Amino acid sequence: MNLLTTITQALAAASMLAFIWLTVRAFRTHFGWGLGVLLLSPFSATAFGLKYWNNEKKPFLVYILTTLGYISLAAYLFSTWGGWEVLRTSALVETGLQNRNLSSRNAEAFMKANLAFIEKSGIEINNPQLVSMVQQQLDLETARQAELEAIRKAQEERDNLSASQMNKKIKPQEERYRLAYRTIRVTDAKKYVGATVKITRKNAQEKEYRLIAANGNSLKLTQRTRNGSYSFSLRNNDIEKLRILTKQPY
Repeated sequence: MNLLTTITQALAAASMLAFIWLTVRAFRTHFGWGLGVLLLSPFSATAFGLKYWNNEKKPFLVYILTTLGYISLAAYLFSTWGGWEVLRTSALVETGLQNRNLSSRNAEAFMKANLAFIEKSGIEINNPQLVSMVQQQLDLETARQAELEAIRKAQEERDNLSASQMNKKIKPQEERYRLAYRTIRVTDAKKYVGATVKITRKNAQEKEYRLIAANGNSLKLTQRTRNGSYSFSLRNNDIEKLRILTKQPY
């Protein structure tokens, strides 16, 4: 939590205390004023403070200044965390899902904006169901791309493989290996930079990524889409399970 976040929370707490103070003073003046300040603030609180300025200026000024302060700081933090980009991409994604024409570009932008906002603020503002639907869309696109890539590589091997190489391939090997996922500790991830991994996040299904860096308390990952790939960071304490793709003899 940075200094501005702490100041914002402190101002919000001070505003609440000032509001309680002003409400009590309004009830002491008249029951109607108290009810109005309690239910219709900040408009009724402003009217009460101005009408009884000489007696109520201290609680009124504390309330107004702390309220304006924390609202301004909260808006600034929301903007610097990328909140407006999250709202913009969320609107595009919801429209795309409703019309069944969600593009991978908009889905990727939405996921990037959400991951960046969560990374900076620690707050998830989108509906988890919406995030899950977009993630499923990206997963389908990733699976299609992986299938096309496998077909392309297989075709290249068939085109380039000579008869002698084919004979070598079908000869029995003394040692045989297979690719399989093995669970490791998140703290050991730095030993496997460049490898394919599967990650289970809190309240989310297991997904496949490529690990490109492990720095301190986070992992940097990349995921393929139809238009290429995108990278993002994931904090270690958000990871419930980490599996690495390795060769295993059998």
